[in-house]
Amino acid sequence: MFFNSFYYFVFLGVTFVLFYSFKKYRWFILFLASLFFIGTISPNLIFFALLFSILNYFLGISLETTKNKVYKKRIFWLGISLDIGLLASFKYINFVFENLNFILRLFPEVASIPYINIIVPLGISYYTFQALGYLIRINRGAEKAEHNFGIFATYLLFFPKFLSGPVERSNHFFPQINSSLDFQKDNISTGLRLFLWGMFKKDVIGNNLAGPVMLVYGDVENYHGIPLIIVFLLQTVHLYCDFSGYTDMALGSARIFGIQLGDNFNRPFFAKNVGEFWRRWHISLSSWCNDFIFTPFIVKYRKLKNKAAILGIFITFFVIGIWHGAKWTFVILGILQGIAISYEFYTKRKRITLAKKLQKKWVVFFSRIFTFLFFCLTLIFFNANSVSDAFYYITHLFSGIEWKFSGHDLVYDKNSFIVGIVGFLFIFIIEYFNEQGEDLMKKFIHLPLLVRWTGYYALIILIYLYGGGDEAFVYLKF
Repeated sequence: MFFNSFYYFVFLGVTFVLFYSFKKYRWFILFLASLFFIGTISPNLIFFALLFSILNYFLGISLETTKNKVYKKRIFWLGISLDIGLLASFKYINFVFENLNFILRLFPEVASIPYINIIVPLGISYYTFQALGYLIRINRGAEKAEHNFGIFATYLLFFPKFLSGPVERSNHFFPQINSSLDFQKDNISTGLRLFLWGMFKKDVIGNNLAGPVMLVYGDVENYHGIPLIIVFLLQTVHLYCDFSGYTDMALGSARIFGIQLGDNFNRPFFAKNVGEFWRRWHISLSSWCNDFIFTPFIVKYRKLKNKAAILGIFITFFVIGIWHGAKWTFVILGILQGIAISYEFYTKRKRITLAKKLQKKWVVFFSRIFTFLFFCLTLIFFNANSVSDAFYYITHLFSGIEWKFSGHDLVYDKNSFIVGIVGFLFIFIIEYFNEQGEDLMKKFIHLPLLVRWTGYYALIILIYLYGGGDEAFVYLKF
């Protein structure tokens, strides 16, 4: 049951009615709804998710109540080890075996390690990071443990963010769910607008631009030149509309119940460097890594000065890369981001000096173009099935510039594809004005009722006519 399915609309509607019908039990309705939502994906997943929640619930309480510093430290590291160990066991164990077997092939007399037939629980990367942040904050004394198990489990398993985030902070979530969560018309209207906007991004743009991206990366050696160039530029737009579309639907679903989740995107295409890009893209993950990995690392090793900062950058982006999956392509993705941000760190003064000698508008323009192209380059490793596929893509990007598809059409439904492109240009224009300080959404909601509902119905009609199939959300696999 995914956000853009009919069953989800029914589920959301029933949950809405129950939620606002029982004021004293609203958190409990969300808890049960989250378990039901998870159960529609897999009944076994409910069992694992509850066990994971119980484990971290008691770890959090033990951390808060234990006064002995030695025991407290042991509990903390036990919790961190168990959470990371569970994540690693499900997500990375076969990756480790695969690389060990690669080495063992050099020794024919040594038997290879058999792979484990294991199913990775959906959403595990998201709620593991949320649990880790929760335990770290309690250990720091920055937060009290939540003693209501249902409320704590809802924090980890809350259905709008369960599958693909955002990676919510406990100190942001608990005060909201512990409040009265009264019915407010603005929350309902804002939530529905966000959900509709996200569905437009995902179904009309993301799904319709997914075809060429999936086609090329599914058989990359069958293409070269112009098809690769088109997908090179298209893949970032596709991923942005797919993932930010999911995020908007998640935020909209939560807002209906009076809960504001943290946003994941802030107009990333207007970033002027890679560092700024990561403050605008997948914000919940990058800020989590900044607060719980990078900052503690450079504080602990501050005597190393710049070396600590550079090493901290690479460790942080290694985690961001491998967080996405157990593949060397994701490791390279993280390393490339680390190299770029380290370069920006060391050349900041020189770049500022050079920029002062040039016209500001051109500096901003080309900075944004270079940042966008760099991210497109790194997304080759994000989308490629293997490192060899990624290097084939890069080395054949400008090879044989001609329209040659070897019997394949790059775009199956050209009308829907054009609508997707136009839809993205529409979003880009809106974000451009927002970047200039013009809050177009605020202006839109103050327009006459007829104008607003014309806009809503236009989006609904576009979704109905051009919703590009039932492509799964890209970030479900993480």
